[in-house]
Amino acid sequence: MNDLDLETRIRAAAPHVSQPLGLAEHSTRILEGARRRRQRTLRVWAAGAAASAVLAAGGTVAVAGNGMQTPWGWTADNVYQFPGPNGQTCYSALRVEPDGVPDDAPEVAAAREFVAGLDLNTLDTSAARARAEAENDKPFGDGTPGVLHNSPDEITQFAVHGTVADLLFAEIENRGLRTPEGQGPVSLFSITQGCQ
Repeated sequence: MNDLDLETRIRAAAPHVSQPLGLAEHSTRILEGARRRRQRTLRVWAAGAAASAVLAAGGTVAVAGNGMQTPWGWTADNVYQFPGPNGQTCYSALRVEPDGVPDDAPEVAAAREFVAGLDLNTLDTSAARARAEAENDKPFGDGTPGVLHNSPDEITQFAVHGTVADLLFAEIENRGLRTPEGQGPVSLFSITQGCQ
């Protein structure tokens, strides 16, 4: 028996199915409902595409500020990298944060501009490095048992951050932007990746 004969016998043995009454009307209702959903879906898709275009354009403008988008989802004011353990590259980003003033305050803009203008690869970090090395392997200052130990990579990071902070706060002092209590309108934030 070949395939054609087998198929013929299976079709002949199958029970006869009659088409239920009103199936054509039911089919028409289903197709009309699908057409309405398709039109609604098209409107939703068009609205979604328009919203995506607006968000993409806005995101492009936001990132175009200084082009230093970090892996953590925020834009840095300055970045640097240095050799880390096991041949890895340590990547560190610095950002000026407002402290008691609005994000768009002129003091914050001036501080961000100052930090962005620093060449972090040519900074003299020897004073901050000496401070970080002097604190290394010393007991914790708050009485917690143990000692503070930083790797050479962490000391490098602390040295750059400390030097930038010293320069930034000296610039704020020179511009007369500190409050009588000695507080500045900004703080310096940094985060590092690839150094552990």
